[in-house]
Amino acid sequence: MNDHEIEEEEKPEELIFAEHLVVENKYAEALQVLTEFEKKKNLPLNHKVSCLLLQARISMWIGKHEYSIKKTKQAYEESLSLGENFQTFFALNFLALLYNFQGMFDKAREIMIKSEKLFQTFTKESSAEYTHSEALLFFINGFLTSQDDVDRGLENLKYSLSLWDKIEPQLEKAMTNLCIGLILHTSKGELDQSINYLKQGLVIAEKINNKFGIALLHTNLGIVYQFKGELNVSLKHYEISLNLFKEINNRQRVAALYNMIGELLSNKGEVEQALRNIEKSIAIRKEIGSPFYLISSLITAIEISLETGDMDKVNKYFHAVKKLSEQIKQPGIERWIAFIEAMLLKKSQRIRDKAKVEELLKKILEKSDAQFELTIKTLIHLCDLFLTELYTTNNLEVLDEINPMINRLLEIAKKSHSYWILCETYILQARVAIITLDLNEARWFLTQAQLLAEKYGLNQLAIKISNEHDELLKKLERWENLEKTEISLNERMKLARLNEQMDNMLRKRVAEPDEIQDEVSVVILIISKGGTPIFSQSFAEGWSFKDDLFGGFLSAVNSFSDEMFSQGLDRAIFGEYTIIMNAISPFIVCYLFKGQSFLAQQRMTHFVDTIQNDNKIWEPIKKYYRANRLVQEKDIPSLDSLVNEIFIERAVLH
Repeated sequence: MNDHEIEEEEKPEELIFAEHLVVENKYAEALQVLTEFEKKKNLPLNHKVSCLLLQARISMWIGKHEYSIKKTKQAYEESLSLGENFQTFFALNFLALLYNFQGMFDKAREIMIKSEKLFQTFTKESSAEYTHSEALLFFINGFLTSQDDVDRGLENLKYSLSLWDKIEPQLEKAMTNLCIGLILHTSKGELDQSINYLKQGLVIAEKINNKFGIALLHTNLGIVYQFKGELNVSLKHYEISLNLFKEINNRQRVAALYNMIGELLSNKGEVEQALRNIEKSIAIRKEIGSPFYLISSLITAIEISLETGDMDKVNKYFHAVKKLSEQIKQPGIERWIAFIEAMLLKKSQRIRDKAKVEELLKKILEKSDAQFELTIKTLIHLCDLFLTELYTTNNLEVLDEINPMINRLLEIAKKSHSYWILCETYILQARVAIITLDLNEARWFLTQAQLLAEKYGLNQLAIKISNEHDELLKKLERWENLEKTEISLNERMKLARLNEQMDNMLRKRVAEPDEIQDEVSVVILIISKGGTPIFSQSFAEGWSFKDDLFGGFLSAVNSFSDEMFSQGLDRAIFGEYTIIMNAISPFIVCYLFKGQSFLAQQRMTHFVDTIQNDNKIWEPIKKYYRANRLVQEKDIPSLDSLVNEIFIERAVLH
């Protein structure tokens, strides 16, 4: 029997009032009304189930997950007497959602099997209730499926989103956007797309004025912006979220936000303020009895205290971790304890302690089930340990220990979608290659790092890498000459700034925004792969076809192109100028300029993409090429306009 077959009863005023309080975000008052309403005698069963489900919903919003599960289970049991109906369906789905939030995916899957069977008994109709049910089913299934099959999970979630569009804005619609954004971030590394979905979800949550939804979306926006390296933007989202969770008295989330803010401030180097926030998180988690998360906060506090050198706090927090680990037997905690012991010993100057650090860290890596976060931290500290040994001994054989660690770090970073770590590891590889004077290899690593940073929206990091690559090119001759000198290895390590790179990685120091400047355009050139010019536009005096400088540049392009394309490099030096090239068969596009490369590359990319995708430009260029004719400025008006827009007016990037 379906809901519409049950004789409709007017909704009790207590339920209406409680729902009104929910809309006003007065969750405690709403729960009080519902608690009293539940005690009423002879309460119609469907109203009692509605009461229990609303209690469960509010309890989840204020962080009381166990109580929410209890009320949802009660709602499910009570609803069974009503027959096969939408209330039973909603109870099952909400229970699965709660288990999802707690990471209990197997339990959630068991429940969703029941939910799907029940949904199949409903008559397909165009009612909002049926659409809501189908959207909810695909929402929770999508989130669950994404654990094993990301693409299928996203497909289900996006179908759910299309169904929510047919009915009034619901919190579930905002949460569907949140889940899509979360998966795009964690499983795809598509940060800008993730932000788009999270912002869409935020608009919906704000429209219905649900403070829980608004706060949760701000939290996730903060996480993505932190991952992008935009720490000040991230901090603003965290602070909004923190204040909202305080308002609705969700102490679990308040503690989590203090922890997140503490970690972010630590990334910024504001360690004392960071520790104050972590300590607030610790105090709340102790008070509310959240030992699993308390251990996480304590470990963060230990790492920050080690950085400040406050060993009294380190020992106090370490004692608390060991005591908690004995009580709750958390899987993997013994590896974290070993990691902390290694960090304590790493502070020692004694050789035998350094050997013990290496032993402890390598034991952590022996466990295949170690968390990604711990594995990454362990590998970074091992790299640091070996680089310190390399600096002390001047023995290049130490690199035989470092390189496997770097390769494993790259592998884990890829597997865990830790693209910031992946890029920073490529920078580390570049600097190690510099000290061994493998300069083309160093340039290749920097090129790969920048490509990845740009692909995954790590804009500040991309600028930093590009500027570092420019600096290497400027000093290329100097580095090449070092091969002929007897300069020591540790002097090379200083010049390559290896310590600075390790410090960034050890402390998760996010790149400060580098100064970014417009380049000075000199020439944009399109040539055939045989070296015949097809189109040329100069922006500086002395760079026409008749000038010697241009002839030298053309010769340089022909000599550089094979090396650059075969070795995967993206730029080269020509005297005081930089050349970047892009192959678009059957042509090579070259851009010569003075100054920084980052904006020059963005201009070049836009230029190449546009000429390839605009038939009014692309087809005439190919026609002139086949006729062995040089394109003049006015021959292709669209091309002339494009060059003017990108390289003279610079309208594209500003």
